[in-house]
Amino acid sequence: MRYMENRIPHKRLSRLGMGTARFGTLVDERLSFALLDRFFDGGGTLLDTARNYYEWVENGRGKSEACLGKWMESRGNRAGIVLSTKGGVRNEGHTWFYDLSYAALRQEIMESMEALRTDYLDIYLLHRDEPARPVEEIVETMQKVKEIGRVSVIGVANWREDRIKAANRYANEHGMEPFRFIQTWWSLAEYTDAMWNDATTTHMTEALYAYMRDNDFVGMAYTSQCKGYFQQAARFGVDGVPEAIRARIETKANRAKAQYIQRFSEREGISPTAFVTGYITNNPLPGIALFSTMNMAHLEEILACSDYVLDKEEIATIDRCEG
Repeated sequence: MRYMENRIPHKRLSRLGMGTARFGTLVDERLSFALLDRFFDGGGTLLDTARNYYEWVENGRGKSEACLGKWMESRGNRAGIVLSTKGGVRNEGHTWFYDLSYAALRQEIMESMEALRTDYLDIYLLHRDEPARPVEEIVETMQKVKEIGRVSVIGVANWREDRIKAANRYANEHGMEPFRFIQTWWSLAEYTDAMWNDATTTHMTEALYAYMRDNDFVGMAYTSQCKGYFQQAARFGVDGVPEAIRARIETKANRAKAQYIQRFSEREGISPTAFVTGYITNNPLPGIALFSTMNMAHLEEILACSDYVLDKEEIATIDRCEG
């Protein structure tokens, strides 16, 4: 396992992060605990959740946090975990509601800490933006929320570049804590709107990438595995990828990238997963490859490449693939 140092006080931040949205609902407690045990035993430290996980199912809100809290308490390993959760939104019937007021965030972070059975948080992110609310107010609110949750670092998920810049400019000008972690759609794939099918999310753009790289942010890449498109293309050929995945991922550039990864993996004797994951964990922009899983075999495949170092030249080459 590879780590980032000096990002979270007194902790090692693994460059692989396990997303736990389905834990406690679609993934039952027994399997959730087994997956968490294996990830932790394999050197993983970062667990990513959110207050609204998994409210897409009946009575699902908060179940992911509750599952993690029960697991950490039963294992007595909270000190070894880098815990990241998110707040500020509700999703009801696939409709998003945003509230980044102090009252709402105060309530949410206290609920999160109770569910997680912890008296501090390592990373706290705003899950979405509330564009109508001034960034100055949000920054000031987050200073108070950070104290309530004894939060080490704060950040945002699914925010536009201009809003992040404005927020951090205000924080820096007024001696406040800026956002340091950004969670967004980021992978080696060329982005298409069909990939995530959610207009409330954001993706890595050239401008956002340059801003984050030049200002010492940490990028938390959800969808780092690209729905398995590149792995399946390497195994079965690009035409053998299931149509449901091809419809969401495939472009001329992504097809060319898939063929390049297949050739590289065969030549170097590595798995396609090692290349896809290594693109994030070895990127010039400090990156964390978030992944989710519902079975042990997939987790073992991810862990098997956790030490792989992808050369920066290969990252530059795959970025230039245009089809």
